[in-house]
Amino acid sequence: MLAPVMEREKGGDDEGRLSRLPPGRHGLSREFVSQNQRERIASGIIAAVAERGYRDAKVSDITAAAGVSRRTFYTYFASKDECFFDTFDMIANHLRLAAAAAAEPYERWPERVRARLGAVLDVFATNPDLARYVLIAPPRAGEEIAARYRQAMDEVLVELTEGMPPELAGKDPSRSAKHALIGGGAALVVRKVEAGEGADLRDLLPDLVELTLTPFLGRDEAVEFARKGE
Repeated sequence: MLAPVMEREKGGDDEGRLSRLPPGRHGLSREFVSQNQRERIASGIIAAVAERGYRDAKVSDITAAAGVSRRTFYTYFASKDECFFDTFDMIANHLRLAAAAAAEPYERWPERVRARLGAVLDVFATNPDLARYVLIAPPRAGEEIAARYRQAMDEVLVELTEGMPPELAGKDPSRSAKHALIGGGAALVVRKVEAGEGADLRDLLPDLVELTLTPFLGRDEAVEFARKGE
């Protein structure tokens, strides 16, 4: 279900948009039509927010990008806010699943951290508009959305430290230090996306690994591990 929304299709003026349903009687099931329309709306709000920012993106911009009517939009969502949160959570869940799947083959915690971060960068590199949606837009979109963003960042920290050896858990930095850590990583991604280099986000992996591991392993060991395989 998520792949058409998460991946940007190549070529044409409708790059990254889902194909429209055929007009008239098409014999498609109600479930298929509903899924297609919700995916189109998700794709539409991602595109509209990436282009205009959350505050300036209107429902008409979302429906135009999605290729659906306002009536269809309001069939599924009561407001732009509701649509934003639904799509934000969908992207966050997709990133969580991708990171967990990437980490599964590894036993050592630092390797799992690198695999998780690499998977997230790969998703964002495939469609940098996702990074614009979940990292750039929320802090500028008002307190309610910014609060959901901060909650998501807390969840990322929990997942990154999952499986940490007991001897490292005792080095767990303060809450403010962890917020600075995750904020620094997000800032690196944002800077590269805003510079138009979203397709090259994988280049950030060594820096993100070093940033994440340094509070636990110490800088020298974190740097050595992060630079392996460059």
